[in-house]
Order: sequence, then C-alpha cells, then structure tokens
Amino acid sequence: MTEWHTPSATELADLATRLRDLDWSWELSEVPELAAEFGWRVVANNPNWVMLDTGLGVGSGKVHGEDGKAVRIETRLTDFVEEDAAGTARLRTVFAEMTGALTEALGAPTARIPGRWPQIRWAGPAQTVVLTQSPVSVVLFLVTAARLAGDDRNIEVEKHSR
Repeated sequence: MTEWHTPSATELADLATRLRDLDWSWELSEVPELAAEFGWRVVANNPNWVMLDTGLGVGSGKVHGEDGKAVRIETRLTDFVEEDAAGTARLRTVFAEMTGALTEALGAPTARIPGRWPQIRWAGPAQTVVLTQSPVSVVLFLVTAARLAGDDRNIEVEKHSR
C-alpha cells in the first residue's frame, strides 16, 4: 500500500488561515503570483479557470473564474480513495479530524451542511472558507460570498425540481 498524503493539523490550520486572511485582487490574470505565494505551481489555464499543482499532483488545485475574475480557489487536501465503503470511511474520519483542526484555528464554523458530501463553512464578510468531502477526497476552498450564494441557490432549485 502506498503512503496516503494529508496535511498535518498545523499545515492545515496555516493554509486555512492564510486563505481566510487573503487580501487579493481576485483577478485570474494574477493567479501565477497567488500560486507562487502559496508554493503552488500553475499547470494550465484558460479564460475561466487556472489548474494548479498544490502539492498532490497536477489538478490538485484550481482557481475558478467568471469574466476574468476569480470566484473560488480550491485545493485538494488528501490523495484519492477508492469509491467504496473503506474509502468513504477513511474520508469521513479525516474530514472529522480536519474539521476539528480548523475549528481550533478559525473558531466555530458559521455553517455545517450535512449530507452525503458534507461541508463545514467559516464565513467572512466577502469570502468563505469551506471544507468539503467529495466522493474521493477532502477539499478546502475559498469562495466569494456572491458565488457561494449562487451555488446555494442552484442547489435549492435542483432539490425542488426533482
């Protein structure tokens, strides 16, 4: 079995704090400078996104954008797991541990979104730090308040249209 990579509690707290406190233009054209500041590497880009290597390989991070403005910065925190019961259990455990570490670093979450793919949020005035569990990994992202509100609206519309 290969080694499974996750940040230490200290590394995670540092990353989340740096993201929470980020004072940046949110211009997609300035992602290379942002990436350098975080020790990440730009892998590819197009007008609406920039793909990064944030330490776990190509595509382990991405900056999403709209009309030249960044709206979400994301970085995968874990290697991928198999989409099976053991993988899900592993992610659930790591997600809980990371939630604890981030709560200690950032304070009480402002929102807990339960479900199959849970989210824990720490909202600020203009942007929110989000820890989420996907089917195959745990991801941390920083999202603008406007984008998060739009994403939440879309989720509600999907729920009611089923």
